[in-house]
Amino acid sequence: MGEKIDQIAKKLVAVLGITFGLYHLVVLNFLPRPAMAFRSFHLLLVLLITFLTYSTFKKKDGSNKGIDPVNILFLILSFVSMGYAYFNIEGILLRGGIFTTQFDIVMGLIALLCVLEATRRTNGMALPIIGIVFIAYAFLGQYLPGMLGHSGYSIKRIITTLYTYDGVFGTALDTAATFVVMFVIFAAFLERTGAGVAFFDLASSVAGGARGGPAKVAVIACALFGTISGSAVACVAACGSIIIPIMIKMNYDKTLAAASVSSASIGGQIMPPVMAAGAFLMAEYLGMQYLEIVRAAIIPAVMYFFTIWISVDAIAAKNGLNGLNKDELPQLKAVLKKDWPLFLPLVLLIVLLTVVGYSAIKSAFFSMIACILVCMLKKENRMSLKAIAETLIAAAKSSASTACACACAGIVIGAISLTGLGLKISSLIIGFSNGNVLPALILSMLTAILFGMGLPTTVSYILCANVLAPVLTTMGLEPLAAHMFIFYFACLSGITPPVALAAYTGAGIAGSKAIQTASEGCKLAVVAFFVPYMFVYNTAFLMEGGVLDIAWAVLCGIVMCYALTAAIQGHLVKRLGAIWRVAFGICAVFMFIQLKICDVIGLVMFAVLLAMLWTGKKRGKLADQSAA
Repeated sequence: MGEKIDQIAKKLVAVLGITFGLYHLVVLNFLPRPAMAFRSFHLLLVLLITFLTYSTFKKKDGSNKGIDPVNILFLILSFVSMGYAYFNIEGILLRGGIFTTQFDIVMGLIALLCVLEATRRTNGMALPIIGIVFIAYAFLGQYLPGMLGHSGYSIKRIITTLYTYDGVFGTALDTAATFVVMFVIFAAFLERTGAGVAFFDLASSVAGGARGGPAKVAVIACALFGTISGSAVACVAACGSIIIPIMIKMNYDKTLAAASVSSASIGGQIMPPVMAAGAFLMAEYLGMQYLEIVRAAIIPAVMYFFTIWISVDAIAAKNGLNGLNKDELPQLKAVLKKDWPLFLPLVLLIVLLTVVGYSAIKSAFFSMIACILVCMLKKENRMSLKAIAETLIAAAKSSASTACACACAGIVIGAISLTGLGLKISSLIIGFSNGNVLPALILSMLTAILFGMGLPTTVSYILCANVLAPVLTTMGLEPLAAHMFIFYFACLSGITPPVALAAYTGAGIAGSKAIQTASEGCKLAVVAFFVPYMFVYNTAFLMEGGVLDIAWAVLCGIVMCYALTAAIQGHLVKRLGAIWRVAFGICAVFMFIQLKICDVIGLVMFAVLLAMLWTGKKRGKLADQSAA
């Protein structure tokens, strides 16, 4: 009987997955629906797919046990509460808090329960607990002392906030139902073409034979894959499952193997053009052109990947880690000749976004069509209707996790808005920082990392932007710099202990210790903890200002990356002792301060140190030759 129910559930998931994909493709591109009807139906499909896919409790090996009575109960509750919202939402909004009916409250409570449980099943306990805490805060605020306390709100008032645009059906869910869904569908079709393997082959042919080749392959592959993926965890799982076993086989330390993939996957989230939907969200928040966001993100993203690259090279040089055998590597010319059509959808996406100026949704749609057309070029790759249906189902399942998280984030945002907690946090940060920008930035960094722990990148940024952006802009920061600062640290929570999901995913593949992997990932990505402060104080790093200012910023940024890496990894030209590492650390500090005089001192200091290293190495070689 149980097996029969599971089979029925799989068929229902298939039907719902196809419906989910076609519904979003049609509504977002051809037949727009009223916002509330669209969002409530989106969430209904997500909840149904979730409760048909994820069991109430998992087996010891992490697999699902199958459909049980609790699943069936939540399926019914989801259908009833979301159906009520779909057909009555305008009435709920018009009735407001005064004329809200008892039935509105009951349906709202059921909806919140379904969202919290679906989020627990798809994203773990962290976000549902946060949601429950914020609901409790709205209800019990009168019992809290000090400025965090408030007069308290009734269940009726809380539900009229959280069961509307201000809560579950708000901006966060809208993001999941539009930008995220379209790019998840595009990514699913792109993966179906075999582009993932092509990305890996391209990275291998470019960097595989170099010193530390496998780790450098991971950096390139994660940059390519991560830029279209809205999840660093998904990027680690996709790329890490291929490259981490190869690295371990070549005597790479397990921790290093997992850390290099996880840190590079985080970089994929900050890499234009998609930035895990962050670019589109930022454009919406700031009322700016999408291209302005992409342009601003280029230099920081390049600095990030450049630092990981030279860090990996330094580690390989210290430990004698060679590249892959040339016989095992694909030739660049052969890869491009064989797989060049597979890169066309991604190239088309970039062209449509940056040159033609199409919206993100329309660009993703045409790029998805390009994926299907590319598959038709080779007989063995052609996508049948069945293959297209399977891809839509896979995309629907992938979207469920983010959609549930965004709906739960709407609960948090609604509670913050209702209680005025955002203003209180702003006052606390300004008070603790005594009105000074640097302490406020440090507190905002810690808050963003804390808020982002265990959450998808998009959800983490939405939460942080609602709470922290007003603080930083109030203190005089440029809105773009403030939002980019928040976005960076929301992303970095994926490798920052104690809850570092990207690093833990890599550790699971490599069999390394989770906390050690996260710590090593932070060391590889260390420049990302400094760059946001640099572009806050010098917006030339965000491509603002004259050509000479930007060029100077790039030069100083490159030197800082080298100096910081030398200080942390203990290698530049040759293995460095403690004094050398301290010297390069001081040099990096000068480059970090963002004063012209400090930049000049740092540049001169770096040039002198580098010249001394090269001279010493050359003398050492001559001495060795003389001895020989």
